[in-house]
Amino acid sequence: MRSLSAGAITICLLAGSILSATAHAAEYYTKHDKSDQRRGELEQGHALIYVFRPATVGAAIKTWAFADEELMMVSKPKAYSFAQVPAGKRLFWTKSENTSALEMEVEAGETYYLKVAIRPGLGKARAKILQVDEAEAQKYFQKCSYVEPTEAGLARAVEIAANRHDRAVNKAAKQN
Repeated sequence: MRSLSAGAITICLLAGSILSATAHAAEYYTKHDKSDQRRGELEQGHALIYVFRPATVGAAIKTWAFADEELMMVSKPKAYSFAQVPAGKRLFWTKSENTSALEMEVEAGETYYLKVAIRPGLGKARAKILQVDEAEAQKYFQKCSYVEPTEAGLARAVEIAANRHDRAVNKAAKQN
Protein backbone atom coordinates (compact mmCIF):
# COMPACT_ATOMS: atom_id res chain seq x y z
CA MET A 1 0.00 0.00 0.00
CA ARG A 2 1.38 3.42 -1.00
CA SER A 3 1.33 6.26 1.48
CA LEU A 4 0.80 9.89 0.62
CA SER A 5 3.60 12.34 1.19
CA ALA A 6 3.15 15.20 3.66
CA GLY A 7 3.04 17.62 0.71
CA ALA A 8 0.25 15.70 -1.02
CA ILE A 9 -1.75 15.57 2.21
CA THR A 10 -1.28 19.32 2.72
CA ILE A 11 -2.47 20.06 -0.83
CA CYS A 12 -5.55 17.86 -0.34
CA LEU A 13 -6.39 19.55 2.98
CA LEU A 14 -5.93 23.02 1.47
CA ALA A 15 -8.11 22.20 -1.54
CA GLY A 16 -10.78 20.78 0.76
CA SER A 17 -10.82 23.87 2.96
CA ILE A 18 -11.10 26.19 -0.07
CA LEU A 19 -14.01 24.15 -1.46
CA SER A 20 -15.66 24.13 1.96
CA ALA A 21 -15.27 27.92 2.34
CA THR A 22 -16.71 28.47 -1.13
CA ALA A 23 -19.71 26.24 -0.44
CA HIS A 24 -20.27 27.88 2.96
CA ALA A 25 -20.15 31.40 1.47
CA ALA A 26 -22.69 30.48 -1.20
CA GLU A 27 -25.33 29.86 1.48
CA TYR A 28 -25.22 33.61 2.22
CA TYR A 29 -25.97 34.91 -1.27
CA THR A 30 -27.52 34.06 -4.62
CA LYS A 31 -25.37 34.86 -7.65
CA HIS A 32 -27.42 35.45 -10.77
CA ASP A 33 -26.45 34.78 -14.38
CA LYS A 34 -24.44 37.56 -16.06
CA SER A 35 -27.35 38.20 -18.39
CA ASP A 36 -29.32 39.38 -15.31
CA GLN A 37 -27.82 42.88 -15.19
CA ARG A 38 -30.17 44.42 -12.64
CA ARG A 39 -30.00 48.11 -11.99
CA GLY A 40 -31.41 50.09 -9.11
CA GLU A 41 -33.84 52.96 -9.38
CA LEU A 42 -33.39 56.11 -7.37
CA GLU A 43 -35.85 56.59 -4.52
CA GLN A 44 -36.81 60.02 -3.23
CA GLY A 45 -34.44 61.24 -0.52
CA HIS A 46 -31.91 58.48 -1.25
CA ALA A 47 -28.67 57.94 -3.11
CA LEU A 48 -28.17 54.81 -5.21
CA ILE A 49 -24.97 52.98 -4.28
CA TYR A 50 -23.46 50.22 -6.40
CA VAL A 51 -20.77 48.05 -4.85
CA PHE A 52 -18.52 45.80 -6.95
CA ARG A 53 -15.97 43.12 -6.24
CA PRO A 54 -14.56 42.76 -9.77
CA ALA A 55 -11.24 40.92 -9.30
CA THR A 56 -10.58 37.25 -8.63
CA VAL A 57 -7.69 37.89 -6.23
CA GLY A 58 -8.52 36.23 -2.91
CA ALA A 59 -11.21 34.09 -4.52
CA ALA A 60 -11.77 32.00 -1.37
CA ILE A 61 -12.56 35.08 0.72
CA LYS A 62 -16.13 36.23 1.12
CA THR A 63 -16.65 39.96 1.54
CA TRP A 64 -19.47 41.71 3.37
CA ALA A 65 -20.15 45.35 2.41
CA PHE A 66 -22.27 47.65 4.57
CA ALA A 67 -23.71 51.17 4.53
CA ASP A 68 -23.73 52.12 8.19
CA GLU A 69 -25.20 48.95 9.72
CA GLU A 70 -27.19 47.82 6.66
CA LEU A 71 -25.93 45.06 4.38
CA MET A 72 -25.29 46.11 0.78
CA MET A 73 -23.56 42.96 -0.51
CA VAL A 74 -22.07 39.64 0.50
CA SER A 75 -20.10 37.85 -2.18
CA LYS A 76 -17.10 36.23 -3.69
CA PRO A 77 -15.30 37.68 -6.76
CA LYS A 78 -16.86 39.09 -9.92
CA ALA A 79 -20.05 40.27 -8.24
CA TYR A 80 -22.02 43.46 -7.71
CA SER A 81 -25.09 44.65 -5.89
CA PHE A 82 -26.79 47.95 -5.10
CA ALA A 83 -28.62 49.66 -2.27
CA GLN A 84 -30.73 52.74 -1.63
CA VAL A 85 -29.05 54.83 1.07
CA PRO A 86 -30.58 57.88 2.79
CA ALA A 87 -28.84 61.13 1.87
CA GLY A 88 -26.24 62.44 4.32
CA LYS A 89 -22.91 61.41 5.81
CA ARG A 90 -22.61 57.63 5.58
CA LEU A 91 -20.07 55.04 6.62
CA PHE A 92 -19.39 52.41 3.97
CA TRP A 93 -17.34 49.49 5.23
CA THR A 94 -16.35 45.94 4.49
CA LYS A 95 -15.70 42.90 6.59
CA SER A 96 -13.61 40.06 5.26
CA GLU A 97 -10.36 39.02 6.93
CA ASN A 98 -10.06 42.68 7.97
CA THR A 99 -12.31 45.74 8.22
CA SER A 100 -12.04 48.65 5.78
CA ALA A 101 -14.04 51.89 6.03
CA LEU A 102 -14.87 54.93 3.90
CA GLU A 103 -16.96 57.90 5.02
CA MET A 104 -18.83 59.76 2.30
CA GLU A 105 -21.44 62.47 2.08
CA VAL A 106 -24.06 61.18 -0.35
CA GLU A 107 -26.72 63.35 -1.97
CA ALA A 108 -30.30 62.41 -2.73
CA GLY A 109 -30.84 61.63 -6.41
CA GLU A 110 -27.17 60.82 -7.06
CA THR A 111 -25.53 57.50 -7.96
CA TYR A 112 -22.22 56.39 -6.43
CA TYR A 113 -19.95 53.46 -7.23
CA LEU A 114 -17.79 51.57 -4.74
CA LYS A 115 -15.22 48.88 -5.39
CA VAL A 116 -13.96 46.27 -2.95
CA ALA A 117 -10.31 45.59 -3.78
CA ILE A 118 -8.57 42.54 -2.32
CA ARG A 119 -4.81 42.49 -1.80
CA PRO A 120 -2.91 39.40 -0.77
CA GLY A 121 -1.27 39.89 2.60
CA LEU A 122 1.04 38.17 5.00
CA GLY A 123 -1.12 35.53 6.63
CA LYS A 124 -4.39 37.02 5.41
CA ALA A 125 -5.79 38.99 2.52
CA ARG A 126 -6.79 42.64 2.94
CA ALA A 127 -9.97 44.18 1.57
CA LYS A 128 -10.27 47.90 0.89
CA ILE A 129 -13.39 49.81 -0.09
CA LEU A 130 -12.84 52.60 -2.61
CA GLN A 131 -15.00 55.04 -4.55
CA VAL A 132 -14.68 54.74 -8.35
CA ASP A 133 -16.11 56.82 -11.19
CA GLU A 134 -18.95 55.79 -13.48
CA ALA A 135 -16.65 54.95 -16.41
CA GLU A 136 -14.73 52.43 -14.30
CA ALA A 137 -17.96 51.03 -12.88
CA GLN A 138 -19.35 50.44 -16.37
CA LYS A 139 -16.44 48.05 -17.05
CA TYR A 140 -17.33 46.11 -13.90
CA PHE A 141 -20.95 45.63 -14.98
CA GLN A 142 -19.58 43.73 -17.99
CA LYS A 143 -17.59 41.23 -15.94
CA CYS A 144 -19.63 40.93 -12.75
CA SER A 145 -22.84 39.11 -11.87
CA TYR A 146 -25.61 40.52 -9.73
CA VAL A 147 -25.80 39.01 -6.23
CA GLU A 148 -28.37 39.29 -3.50
CA PRO A 149 -28.29 37.97 0.07
CA THR A 150 -30.24 34.94 1.20
CA GLU A 151 -32.17 34.90 4.48
CA ALA A 152 -29.12 33.27 6.09
CA GLY A 153 -26.95 36.06 4.66
CA LEU A 154 -29.22 38.76 6.09
CA ALA A 155 -29.20 37.07 9.51
CA ARG A 156 -25.41 36.75 9.49
CA ALA A 157 -25.08 40.41 8.43
CA VAL A 158 -26.96 41.51 11.56
CA GLU A 159 -24.40 39.61 13.69
CA ILE A 160 -21.45 41.07 11.76
CA ALA A 161 -22.79 44.62 12.04
CA ALA A 162 -23.30 44.20 15.79
CA ASN A 163 -19.74 42.91 16.24
CA ARG A 164 -17.79 44.99 13.71
CA HIS A 165 -19.54 48.35 13.18
CA ASP A 166 -17.58 50.01 16.02
CA ARG A 167 -14.33 48.83 14.44
CA ALA A 168 -15.37 50.39 11.12
CA VAL A 169 -16.23 53.67 12.88
CA ASN A 170 -12.78 53.70 14.49
CA LYS A 171 -11.06 52.95 11.16
CA ALA A 172 -12.89 55.84 9.49
CA ALA A 173 -12.02 58.20 12.37
CA LYS A 174 -8.31 57.36 12.00
CA GLN A 175 -8.47 58.22 8.29
CA ASN A 176 -9.87 61.72 8.95
